[in-house]
Amino acid sequence: MRMWSRVVAVVAGAALAAGGFALGRGTADTHAGHDAGVREGHAAGLQEGRALQATGSSPRTIRAAFDAGYAAGANDVFGGFDGGWSVATPYVVVLRASRGPVTYRIDARLPVRAGVEYYLCPRSPTVCAQPRR
Repeated sequence: MRMWSRVVAVVAGAALAAGGFALGRGTADTHAGHDAGVREGHAAGLQEGRALQATGSSPRTIRAAFDAGYAAGANDVFGGFDGGWSVATPYVVVLRASRGPVTYRIDARLPVRAGVEYYLCPRSPTVCAQPRR
């Protein structure tokens, strides 16, 4: 009889442990929201920190000038292409090294079209396209 109660106690303990493990795994957060928040917070903090590095004017004037420059830079990255960009259109974009304080520049872009194959051109660092066969 004593042996039987030990077996029941061990099985019950194992069942409780397995249930607790399953419950913990089922309710665990995946960190996806946390990681996105860290990225957004980092970008906002970086922008604010760079604005605070400027000196010689009032904080409000410095912040306004920095924000205007930041927005202009973000918009300029898409410039230099006649006809602009189409919203919600996927593109194949080729980056090149740039000079000065800008690390990269967009060298070429191709809007992605249905029925077209895109590939690296032979003996060239550009993208070629041809109709699918």
